[in-house]
Amino acid sequence: MSLRTPLAALAMAVLATLPAMARAQDASNGYQQALEAGWNGRYGDALARIDAYLATHPDDRAAQLDRARFLAWRGDYAAANTALSKFPDGDAEAAGLRARTLAWAGRRDAALALNTPLYEATPDDYDLAWTQALALHQGEWPQRALPALAMVQSLKPDSADTRSLRDAVRLPLFSMVSMPLSIYSDSDDIEIRSIGAGASLWLGDQWRLLADGLRRAHSAPATGPFAPLGGGNSVDETRAGVGLRYAPSPEVAVEGWLGRSHLDDDTPATDDATIGRLSLSQRVNDSVSYTLTADRDRIDASPRALAVVRNGLTADLHWTPGLRDTVSGRASLQDFDDDNRRQSLLLDYRHATWRGDHVMFDLGGQAEWQHNTSNTGNGYYSPDRYVRVAPQASAYVGLSPDAGLYLSAALGVQRDETFDSWKRAGDVNAELTLGIYSPWQLVARVGYSQRLNQFGRYEGRTGGLELRYRFCAYRAGRCP
Repeated sequence: MSLRTPLAALAMAVLATLPAMARAQDASNGYQQALEAGWNGRYGDALARIDAYLATHPDDRAAQLDRARFLAWRGDYAAANTALSKFPDGDAEAAGLRARTLAWAGRRDAALALNTPLYEATPDDYDLAWTQALALHQGEWPQRALPALAMVQSLKPDSADTRSLRDAVRLPLFSMVSMPLSIYSDSDDIEIRSIGAGASLWLGDQWRLLADGLRRAHSAPATGPFAPLGGGNSVDETRAGVGLRYAPSPEVAVEGWLGRSHLDDDTPATDDATIGRLSLSQRVNDSVSYTLTADRDRIDASPRALAVVRNGLTADLHWTPGLRDTVSGRASLQDFDDDNRRQSLLLDYRHATWRGDHVMFDLGGQAEWQHNTSNTGNGYYSPDRYVRVAPQASAYVGLSPDAGLYLSAALGVQRDETFDSWKRAGDVNAELTLGIYSPWQLVARVGYSQRLNQFGRYEGRTGGLELRYRFCAYRAGRCP
C-alpha cells in the first residue's frame, strides 16, 4: 500500500481547516482592535468591531462586558444598562459595571444599591471604590464621597481615572466667585445691559453663604410705550442681596435670599423695592425631584416694566422615567402690584436620540400656556390666553474633557387672543463652557428669538459672558 494516499488525505484535511483558523484569527484580531479603539476613545469604531466579533462568538462574556463598557463610556447609558441587565444576578463584575453606568446616569440610589454591598465586602477594590465615590458625590452632601475618593487615590494615585474622579467629586465642595456680563436688544428698540458680581461660599458640610450684586441699564425710545414712567429714555437699576443655603439631608435643601433694588429715575414711589426668594428643593428618588419657590422681584422686560413689582409662587418638577427620557415642568402663579395676576405653565420633553464619540443629540418638544387677568400697558406682555407649542432639538458637543458646546433650537407656533391664526415662533441658543473642571471657568452664551404676530415680527437677541473662579477655602480638608 502506498504512503502517498494517507499523506495526501492528511494534507487535504489540514488545508481544509486553514480558512476556519484564518476566520478565527481575524475575529480575534477584530476583538483586539475593538479594545484598542475603545481605550483610545473611538467608541463607534470599537462597537462596530466588537459587534462583528460577537456575531461569531455570542457567548464570549468578556466581549459582552467590554461592549457594555464602551456604550457607557460613549454616554449611551440606556443601551449599556440594557446590555448589563442580561447578565445573571450573581455576576459581580457585571453588577459593578452596571452600578458605574447608573451612577454616570445620575441614578444614585440604584447605583448604591448594587455597588455598596460589593464595596463593603472588598473596600480596597479600585473600581468599586471609584463607583462608590462617583455615586455618593451626587446630591446635597457631596462630602460623603471623600472616604471612597481617599481609597481610590491611595490605590492608584497617578491614574488618569483617579484624576477625573477627583475633579468631579471635589468640584461641588468648592467656593465660587463670578462676574456675569450680558446684553439684550430687540425689535422694539429695548436694550438692557448688565454687569454683576456674585459669590457662593462653602461654610460647612451643610451651609453655603450667597451674595450678589447687579447693575442694569434699561433703555427704550422716550416716545414709545416702553419708556420709563419717570420720563426720558433710560433707567438704571442697582440691586444687591445676601442669602444662605442649608442642606439638612443629602436629598433636601432650603435656600433664602433677601435683597434691595433701587431705580435711578424720577419716580420716587418706585425707586426702592425689597426683593428676595425662599425655596425648597427635594430629590424624591432617582426619577423625581422638585423645587418650590416663593419670590418677590421687579418685572425687567422694559424700562417701564421695572416700576412693577410682583410676588410669585413657582413649582419646578423634574422627572426621568427612564435613562432616555426627561420631562421638566414649571407652574407659576404671580400677583403684580398693577392689579394684574398671571398663571403660566411650561412643559419640556427630551429624548436621548443619539450618543456619539463627541456628540450627544436629543429630540423633544415644548408646550407653553399663559393667562393674565388684565393688560395694564405697563411695558410687559400680558395676554389673556397665550399658547405656544414647538418641537425642539438639542446637542452637546464635547470639545475636550474640560470644554463643551451646548446647542438648542425650538421652532414652532404660537397664538394669543388677538391672533386670527397660528404664527411662527422660534428660539435658538448656544452656550460654550471652557474650564468645566478647572479653577477658572468661562461661559459664553448667545440666543435669538423670533415671534410673529398680527402686527409684524418681534425679534430678540441676547449675549453674555460669565467668568467664574472656584477655590477651596474655609474647609480646605473638604476639597483635597
